[in-house]
Amino acid sequence: MRSLQVFIMTLCLVVGLYLLSGRGFFMPGRWDPSVGVHVTGWSARMLGAGLLVIVGLGVVALKNFGGGIREHKPLTWHRRYFAALLIAITLIGGAFVAGETGPTPGWRTRGTHAGR
Repeated sequence: MRSLQVFIMTLCLVVGLYLLSGRGFFMPGRWDPSVGVHVTGWSARMLGAGLLVIVGLGVVALKNFGGGIREHKPLTWHRRYFAALLIAITLIGGAFVAGETGPTPGWRTRGTHAGR
């Protein structure tokens, strides 16, 4: 289980750092892959920042909860952790709201062929 957590955190770290550069990607729609959200510029940076917050929270979670030692954290610690989770969710959600909705890049209709 820990190796899966480390893999996901590494994936979030790499993708988050890539998105902080402002280069984006296209996220196809769940129910209709011919349309989706194109995340570029500030929306890509927001998504990258949200993913990096998730990585930080994952490191904190592995450090504090992974050893099996039950240590009671103060209430302020839990509130700060929850606030950081809300910030990550807000950044990721805001990135998809701010992204441009449109057709899939390179989408061809059924009647066209690559040779024509």
